Amino acid sequence: MSSAVPSASVPPDAPTGHPPGFWFFFWGEFAERCSYYGMRAILAKYMIDKLGVAEGDAGTFMSLFIAACYFFPLLGGYIADNFLGKYWTIVGFSVPYVVAQFLVGMEDKYIVFMSLVLLAMGSGVIKPNISTLMGLTYDQQRPGQDQLRTSAFSWFYMAINIGAWLSQMAMPWLRNKYGYQVAFLFPAGLMAMALVIFALGKRFYGKERIERKVVTAPGTQPPDGRTITGLPVVYKAVTPEEKRADFKLKMETLSRIGLLFLTVMFFWAIFDQSASTWIFFADTYMDCTLFGIPAPADAIQSFNALFIIILVPISVLLFKSLDRAGMGIKATQKLALGFILTGLSMAIMSVAGSLAGAKQEMLKVTTAEGVLVLPKADASDLSKVSGTAKVGTDVPVSATDFAFDEGKKKLSFANGTITLKNGQVLTVSGGHLVTSAVPNAGDLTAGGVAEPLLKSDQDIAAVKRDSSDKATLESIGWVKPEERVTVWWQVLAYLIITVAEILISVTGLELAFVAAPKTMKSFVTGCWLAVVFLANLLINAPITRLYQHLSPSAYFAMLGGAMVVVVVVFIPIAAQFNRAMLRMKEAEDAAKAAEGNTEAV
Repeated sequence: MSSAVPSASVPPDAPTGHPPGFWFFFWGEFAERCSYYGMRAILAKYMIDKLGVAEGDAGTFMSLFIAACYFFPLLGGYIADNFLGKYWTIVGFSVPYVVAQFLVGMEDKYIVFMSLVLLAMGSGVIKPNISTLMGLTYDQQRPGQDQLRTSAFSWFYMAINIGAWLSQMAMPWLRNKYGYQVAFLFPAGLMAMALVIFALGKRFYGKERIERKVVTAPGTQPPDGRTITGLPVVYKAVTPEEKRADFKLKMETLSRIGLLFLTVMFFWAIFDQSASTWIFFADTYMDCTLFGIPAPADAIQSFNALFIIILVPISVLLFKSLDRAGMGIKATQKLALGFILTGLSMAIMSVAGSLAGAKQEMLKVTTAEGVLVLPKADASDLSKVSGTAKVGTDVPVSATDFAFDEGKKKLSFANGTITLKNGQVLTVSGGHLVTSAVPNAGDLTAGGVAEPLLKSDQDIAAVKRDSSDKATLESIGWVKPEERVTVWWQVLAYLIITVAEILISVTGLELAFVAAPKTMKSFVTGCWLAVVFLANLLINAPITRLYQHLSPSAYFAMLGGAMVVVVVVFIPIAAQFNRAMLRMKEAEDAAKAAEGNTEAV
């Protein structure tokens, strides 16, 4: 890793490399983000496949879950700044986080949604505190080395994406191989590991103390104390006038950064749909074949993390070189370029949607051996009748042992037959297709089968030893294979929006730390993260429901058009922010100069 050249204010013999605590931040965050993004990678499909949630509702629930993950940073910042400190806040809220990761795979709606609340709380409380604790560590152990801190934040962000990439690749594979319940154990174990790694690094972190201002009579100094976690609490006596001035400073800070943060909200609204509408689009309209290998639709999102891993080191070197050459790019300029690229990524998705064929309503038969897509009649929904089931299709299903789940709209049966339109009969026994019906993978090509997606002979032999599975039938949206567009369209969109993410997210995370007064570091960082909460609550939760009513081309074009408006609105906001930051720097320099003159006297 790179280290920065110390500035003139740094002693010549001061260490210039990253402090030891950085590695605990790096690997702890790596494991925690690997856990979070691994769980999130398959969550939308899990809701649809196992909880019976409709596609439109799954998008809304995903948006609300992500919103909650970014609401709790406000609570986490407040608790850390006023009561427990950053370290113990992170450790304390990590415990229910670990428990929830073990519970989310229980396939019960009430347990799953309760687990998601705990996951959102744990993830959200950790977010503002781990980055500000790292910033505090650099301020104390590497004072004056601003470029080194900038480099650390970039590498820290890359740790997040290394974890995300590995888990987003692994989780769909684990799900397909072993099922959802086993797959969810992977992020649970990683979260437990993250807690241990972070806790072990305590002695290498910056020294925390809590500062509280108390309004008292002039000349009165309240005694200092300690929190229940042992952190020193330093009380500072202030007059009512000073209290009002401090409150005014906080409001000025929020007003200075508030409008800028709100424009970023539209970027996060688009970016976070990679966990919902991007997956739904790839699953239905795209040929998800990469280098000749079929890939799950929910694994394509791993390209975002992969591109981050590749591009972050390049961006660090690029921006350092520009700074040394006197051609540094302002933070607001990075944000504006990120907004433009976000709109471009939506234009790419819109073009891909216009090239794809029309979606048809079909019937999907899922067994342990694979998936069969069958033509569906005009019946409006699945229905159960006595003895023989007609499941909204012209493919009759006769079953001696079946159960219809009204909530999930799925028919499950252990024994019975599926009669295709040409008269061929597929026999289901113990939830499996019998060997005589499907002798080899891909052999089922009889009329009436729109798309057989069967496993290999070896996999079929393995699953036949498991008699716990049931065959299920459900209505799906389907596009003819020859009318699907290549998944490389979405990969290109991920490349463009990843560059935008580097320009916006890395910049914003550090900007939140630098622009905040010392007493508001965690809170303002929490406000930056709460922008994602507003994006998912106010934009994504209602907007994603439009996806099932609009064509993909129109839907993504709508999002791209919104970014054009954001760029226009952002220009005057950025100019105002830059002027405010300049005034703040001039005031700080004047205060330091006055302090230096006082000491000299």
